[in-house]
Amino acid sequence: METVINEISPVEFELEITASHDDLKEEVNQALRTQQRQTDMKGFRPGKVPMQLVKKMHGKAIGYQIAERKVQEVFDEEVMSNDDYDVLGQPQISELSYEVDGEMKATVQFGVRPDVEIGDLSEEEVDALAYDITDEDVDEQLEELQQKHADLMPHEEEIADTDYVVIDLQQIDKESGTPVIGEKEEDVNFFLDDEKLHDALRDGLLGRTVGDTFTVDLPHQTEQDPEGSHTHRYQVTIKETKHRELPELDDAFVGEVTDDEFISVEDLREEIRSQLEQQAEQQAGEFVQSNMVERLLERNPVPVPSTAVEMFLDSFIEDVKQRNDGELPDNFDREAFRAQNREEAERQARWMIIRDQIIEDEDLEVTDDDLDAFFAKQAGEEAQLSAEQLRGFYEQMNVMGRVKQQLLSDKVFGHLRERFTIVEKDRETLEAELKAKREAAADLAPTP
Repeated sequence: METVINEISPVEFELEITASHDDLKEEVNQALRTQQRQTDMKGFRPGKVPMQLVKKMHGKAIGYQIAERKVQEVFDEEVMSNDDYDVLGQPQISELSYEVDGEMKATVQFGVRPDVEIGDLSEEEVDALAYDITDEDVDEQLEELQQKHADLMPHEEEIADTDYVVIDLQQIDKESGTPVIGEKEEDVNFFLDDEKLHDALRDGLLGRTVGDTFTVDLPHQTEQDPEGSHTHRYQVTIKETKHRELPELDDAFVGEVTDDEFISVEDLREEIRSQLEQQAEQQAGEFVQSNMVERLLERNPVPVPSTAVEMFLDSFIEDVKQRNDGELPDNFDREAFRAQNREEAERQARWMIIRDQIIEDEDLEVTDDDLDAFFAKQAGEEAQLSAEQLRGFYEQMNVMGRVKQQLLSDKVFGHLRERFTIVEKDRETLEAELKAKREAAADLAPTP
């Protein structure tokens, strides 16, 4: 048997395997004899079918099974057991030809983990979101709660920016100004402060009253044009308007809407503040983590083996299945999906390589103490189960691996926070800087 390993790129290799008839004949003959004993054919006693017939009926399948097994054995011996190759991703058999009594040729493509040098990060600045929950933020949440439980009172006054309206929408032909038959929507209802409402429709309604009509051009979204770059013209007829009549914010209201979980306005304010702080802390954490990842990706444009990219694309498709009850949607185009998501798969594969290097460099690991702390915290939040019971439940559900990976990621980002220079900025500053970057990028973009 002959083997050759060819370097295709610094991170991609091919293992070529050539095996003669003599190399495989013993395994083939043994497999054929086993098959002969199991073959039952009319006109012959069980186990006595002539070998030539057995070979004709089952030789191709047996040969392929032996060839696959031999390829795996050789790959394990020549590559997996070789310290020169740190295999990354799932190896792929790109060529396999073998006929019983003939020669076997196979080619296995495999990727290896590239070398990564993280280097000094102390001079690298990473933006972080500074947050401060104010009384105004809490007041806004309380007002939303009042609005949710408000009574809607009909009126015929001018429409205000928080009113509820009911309208008819009739599409109008732009050239002739006549109604388009079959393109009318009746009793369309919404609040004017709905963020999803198009500004042109909101502006057209403000200040008008029941019975008014007007025309407005609105974006028309389709599968071919999801951004709605062209518009349709509509005649809008206002049929009904209502004001929100907010309930009084007092202890009785709080007890009613929380089923007496909170009995005073002050208690509810503190709970809302606590929830907002938790949400802000989570958002700030995700923001700085994302920025650290992006900076490391920029600093380390390491090559990624295609086998690692394919591994992530496979996981993306599996995720689509899980979100659709274990089945891919009808007419799901695998090739188009893989092409569309290849860049993101490569990005995630590169981050995996960098993350693994950090773990190795810093000797990071998840200890029993880390797991004890995690389950103690979870038990404190859940309150129904003890830490030991929760741990048993996670083990029973076979998700301990996910827990350990999450805790390991937390350690990675905790370590990176210490290595980067973190610069806290408020939301307004960050949004202004992002807007400036977008405008600068648009100015540099080539004119179509």
